[in-house]
This record gives sequence, structure tokens and C-alpha cells, in this order.
Amino acid sequence: MRATYRPGTRTRLLVAAAVLAPVLSGLAAGCSSSTPAYCTDAANLKTSVSDLGNVDVAKNGLGPLQTALTSVTSNAKMFAADAGSAFAPQTTALQNSLSGLQSAITSAKSQPSVTAASAVASSVTQVKSSASALQSAVSASGKC
Repeated sequence: MRATYRPGTRTRLLVAAAVLAPVLSGLAAGCSSSTPAYCTDAANLKTSVSDLGNVDVAKNGLGPLQTALTSVTSNAKMFAADAGSAFAPQTTALQNSLSGLQSAITSAKSQPSVTAASAVASSVTQVKSSASALQSAVSASGKC
């Protein structure tokens, strides 16, 4: 059996397609698995913490360590802002260790000594440890 031609059928199909296309693409976008903004922040934080750990204080002094600390602090603040309360214990621990490192650097600048250098090294280790705990929590969340 042959289909009969009805005036306006083609126009109605074209209009329906034009209306449905944006709706369907909007639904598809809404269903996509987008990652939270803090995932990028976590990656940036991981890189800056790695850079902090690679600073050779004996060779280059405290200046590059201070610069690396500033980068980690900035990335940690960005992560905390984007993650909200999702990783509050870990972000608090990281902020505390960053404050400790800042204090150790300030002390080492004002009174260079073996004890001050040891405190800086210990503080760097603490920052790396708390950052690692944060990275583990982010990974365990399964969202990044």
C-alpha cells in the first residue's frame, strides 16, 4: 500500500525535528558524567605538592621553597573552595600543615640553624603526608 500525500506533513516533521533536537541534546548533556571542579583542583594541588617536595633547599635556599609553598597554598584554597565540606577533615589537616611549614620557613629565615632546617624538612614531610591523605580521600570518592 502506498502512502498518501498529505499537505503540511513534511513541514510538521521538520518543525518537530527542529524542536526536539535541542531538547534531546539538553537531556544528553544533563546525563553526561561531568566531574566536579575540585577534580582539576586536586590534580593541580598534587602537582604543586610534588614541586614543593622537589625543592633543593641546600642548593637554592628558602626562596624557592617559599614560592612552592605559595603555589601549594593557593591550590589548596582553590580545592577547599570548590570541594566545600566534602573533604573538610583532610583540607583542614592540609591547611594546618601548610601553616606549620610557613612558620618553620619564617623561623629558618630569621635564625638559620640546623634545628631550623630540620623543622623545615619535617614540615615539608607533614605537608606531603596531609596532601597524600587528601588525594587518597578524593580518589576513594570515585568522582575524579
